Amino acid sequence: MPITDTSTTLPPAGNESWLAGLETDQPDADIAAALAALGEPTGIALRQATSWEAGAYVESGEYKDINLYAREELAAGAEALLFRLYQQPDVEDIATILQGIPLAEVSLHCSLRYPGQDPAELFRDLVRYLRKAGHDLTTISGSVDFDPLLDWSEPPFPPLVRLLFFVSRWMPQFRVLQVNAAGFNNGIGEADSELALAIAKGAEYLHQVEDKGYSIALANRHLKFAFTVGTSFHGDIAKLRAFRILWAKVLESLGVEDPPAAHISAHTDITTMQQDEAENKIALQLQTRAASLGGADLLFLAPAEGMHQAATDSGRLLSRQVMMEARNANAPSTLVKVDEAYLEDLTVGLVKAAWLRYKHIEDQGGFANAVEL
Repeated sequence: MPITDTSTTLPPAGNESWLAGLETDQPDADIAAALAALGEPTGIALRQATSWEAGAYVESGEYKDINLYAREELAAGAEALLFRLYQQPDVEDIATILQGIPLAEVSLHCSLRYPGQDPAELFRDLVRYLRKAGHDLTTISGSVDFDPLLDWSEPPFPPLVRLLFFVSRWMPQFRVLQVNAAGFNNGIGEADSELALAIAKGAEYLHQVEDKGYSIALANRHLKFAFTVGTSFHGDIAKLRAFRILWAKVLESLGVEDPPAAHISAHTDITTMQQDEAENKIALQLQTRAASLGGADLLFLAPAEGMHQAATDSGRLLSRQVMMEARNANAPSTLVKVDEAYLEDLTVGLVKAAWLRYKHIEDQGGFANAVEL
């Protein structure tokens, strides 16, 4: 069973309407020239992450068990922890969760997964704990997944803006706003739609906070985007690279000068995992390389068991090993040869198609008002 598109031949068009734009008179033209013709900034196009954080999902039982789980992941080399919480912790609970974890050396990420979740309250309790424990807030990096248009029928923008004011002053390395693009992922054939929706949602957030008196440029510094990587090796690289170009153009259109590169958290598309651990290992290796070549800042791999299977110690170990091997290797992976000309064509095609879709959304009043997405 194939797990990646390693062929140098473009896949058949099918529903992938954005592929129609790839047939040019100069199929090997470099991406800089192609994007210059579009008026795009080109420096970001070929950006690759020289260093990315190896992440680990943390979710297991009582708070003391979560702490043990987290410390095991750190001991095995994890550099970023994503706590998936299924109930709202208070200050004492947070103290239990984070006991013995060197917060100045690891990035800390929190995702709430239950009805009535309140990321603003979680953030306030986290800050109370950090201050009580004597931590320097400026050294704490990480995020709280606050995605107002995803989780609430009445998006709580006022508390979000208060968080933004706080982190911009006291926690410059912390992000309190997220665009979760995983819900827009319908396979690489519809990657143009996925990208358009992601940048449209990000633009909507910047407009919303600006309307409430907060700087777009500052909000962008505390915003992150989450994408999935799956079974299309070249397509996944192109998607992440195209996103950086597209987001830079959105910021340019909003008058943001010299913005930092967009912050990308890459995650395994769990729906592409199989029931065979050996096949999943190869898939995870390809996902790691795709995320790295695409320029991800954070990478979270699913345990190797696959979809609908409980994570085991061996499955977690295998995922950690894949990331550590990728980080420590002196030579590039030989799993699949990167076809740079093909990759450039894919990236240019995605930029063109996604930008047209984005403009269609904006013409309808933006992400929050658009009827035709």
